[in-house]
Amino acid sequence: MRKLPYILPLLLALLVAGCGKQESDLPVNTRLGGEFTLTDHNGEPFSQAQLKGKVSILFFGYTHCPDICPAVLARVAQVYRQLQEAGEADQVQPVFITFDPERDTAEHLNEYLPWFKADIIGLTGSLAEIREVATQYGVVFIKDQEEQDYLFTHSDYIYLLDDQGRVRKLYPADFTIDEVVTDAKSLL
Repeated sequence: MRKLPYILPLLLALLVAGCGKQESDLPVNTRLGGEFTLTDHNGEPFSQAQLKGKVSILFFGYTHCPDICPAVLARVAQVYRQLQEAGEADQVQPVFITFDPERDTAEHLNEYLPWFKADIIGLTGSLAEIREVATQYGVVFIKDQEEQDYLFTHSDYIYLLDDQGRVRKLYPADFTIDEVVTDAKSLL
């Protein structure tokens, strides 16, 4: 019986040491995100549930954007390549959701996204489906013109999702690459 007081702290230490990964300091945003199903760049149904198990970097935009969207995709690609160099890219999934389904078909996304060399999943769908997902994430987009070369006014936040699909952090379009890399690593 005398050995019992010495065994309890040892058991407690072993239990704590065996708990697995440490929880990130990034808070869970309970007001943004949620389940969705859209069409991926291969023309297949893609649900938010398919992202579970990986940290995701999510961005809404459109491929005909003259400036911000391609610049953000290039920065997301840089984050992905830094994680690749660290051997952790297989645990991270960049995702691009278009809000221009008229021009950003699955076929177009399939041709466009490989230019960024970051294994980005492109998602499209009907305008109603995209609006629903955009609303879940607090994304605003407004079509500026009805002409062929129309543009959009839109919010441009980047979302970091944990391996359970929960929003953990938002970044502005001019985010610091090292900050996103560090934050993503904290969720792995």
